[in-house]
Amino acid sequence: MSDSKRKFFKKSTLLWITPAAVLLALGCLWYVGWSSMNSQLSALRAKGLPTSATELNEYYAIPEGALDSTDLWVAAIDTVQDADLDQRGTTLPFLGEGPVPVPGEEWAELETSQTLLAELKDELEAIHKAADAGGQVRFPIDCSAGFQTLLPHTQNSRTVTRLLQFDAQVSAHDGNDSRALRDLRAIFALSNALRGEPILISQLVRMAIHAIGCDAVERLMPHCNWNDAELELLQIAIRSARFKDEMGQALCGERATCLSELDQFSLGPFRALNKQQALGFFAGSIDGLSSSWPEALSRQRELNAEMESLRRESRLIPLMLRATLLLLPATEHAAVAGAQADARQKCTNAAIAAQRYRLQSGRLPDSLTDIGPRLLGPAAEPSARLVDPFDGQPLRYKIEETRVLIYSVGRNAQDDGGDCDRDAQRQPPDVGFSISRGSQLDTGR
Repeated sequence: MSDSKRKFFKKSTLLWITPAAVLLALGCLWYVGWSSMNSQLSALRAKGLPTSATELNEYYAIPEGALDSTDLWVAAIDTVQDADLDQRGTTLPFLGEGPVPVPGEEWAELETSQTLLAELKDELEAIHKAADAGGQVRFPIDCSAGFQTLLPHTQNSRTVTRLLQFDAQVSAHDGNDSRALRDLRAIFALSNALRGEPILISQLVRMAIHAIGCDAVERLMPHCNWNDAELELLQIAIRSARFKDEMGQALCGERATCLSELDQFSLGPFRALNKQQALGFFAGSIDGLSSSWPEALSRQRELNAEMESLRRESRLIPLMLRATLLLLPATEHAAVAGAQADARQKCTNAAIAAQRYRLQSGRLPDSLTDIGPRLLGPAAEPSARLVDPFDGQPLRYKIEETRVLIYSVGRNAQDDGGDCDRDAQRQPPDVGFSISRGSQLDTGR
C-alpha cells in the first residue's frame, strides 16, 4: 500500500473513531449519572422525603398527633380578605401608610380606627378562634404545579397579621392591655400554624409574621401592664418556632420541586447530570443546617459561591448544567433570613425575661447572666437561649441612659454597638430588642 493510501486510510479511520469515542464517553457518562441519580432518589424516598412535586403533595401534611386547624385559619383568612382592608384602612397606620404612634402619644385617627375595628368584630373573632385552637395548617394547594404553585392563603395571612397588629395598637391606646396581649399571641399562633410549610417562600412568610409580632411586643411592652404569668405565655408563643429545622424541611420541598422542573427542560443526555448536581447542592445545603447557625451560614455561602463559579465558567459545564444553575434557590439569603429570625426570637425572649426579672426584683438585671434559666424557658442548656446565631457568642447586653439593648451582631457578624433601630431608609446591621428603663425602673446602677 502506498504512503498516500495509508495516510488516507488512517485519516478516515480517525474521522470515524473520534465521534464513536465521544458517543461512547457520553453514553458511559449518562449511564453512570443515571444510575447514581436513581440510587440517590431511592434513598430519599426510603426516608419518606419527596423527590417530585407530585410527591410533595403527600409530604405537605399535618403530622400525626398534631391538631389540624386548617379550616379555622382558611375561614379567618378568607373573611379578612373579603373585608377589603386595603381600601377601608388606606389612611390608617398598619393597614395603610403613615406614622405609627405609641400609646400615650396623640393619635388623630384613633376614633376612626376604633370605628373600623368595631366593624371588623366578626373578622377578629374568626382570627382569635383559629389562634386559640392552636395546631397547624395544610393549605389547599396543589404542589404538583411546581414553581407555578399559587399560595393565596399563605400570602394573605400577612393581611391577617396587619389587622392583629392594628387591633393590638388600638387596644393599648384604649388601656385594654389584655386584648393587646391576645392579639400579639394570635400573631405568633398564626406564624406557628405555618411551621410545616414545605417551600422557602412560605417559610419566609412565616418568619416575617413572627418578626412583626416581635416588633409589636417591643413597641407595646413599655406601655402595657402585663403581669408575670401573661409575659410567660407570650414567651411560650414566641419560642415555639424552630427556624433552622423548618428551613431544612422547606429545602426538602424545594429539592422536590426543582427535580420536577428539570423534567420540563429539553436536556437530552444531560438530564441525569443536572439532577445529580441539584441533588448534591441540596444535600450539602440541608446537611449544613444540621450544625450550628454560624456553621450553617458558612456552608450556604460556600455552596452559593460554588454555583456562582460554575455560572461564570466559560467552557462546556455551564451549558451542560444550565437548567440546574437557573433553578437552584438562593439558600444563602434564606439562611441569613432564618438566622435573623432566630436572633430576633432570642432577643425578644430574653427581653421579656428581663422584664419579668424587673417585675420580681424591682429593677432590670445588670447582665443577661443575672437572669435565671427559669425565666428564659426550658432548653437542653439554659445558655442556648442566649447564643447569637451569627457568631456563636452570647447575645450582647448594653445599658444606656434611657434603655437597655439586647442584641445580636447580625449578618455582618460584627458588633456595631447595638445599631438596631429600623426605619424605611435602611436595614440596621444589628438585630435586637430595646427595653425602656423608665424613671422608676432602673438597673440598680
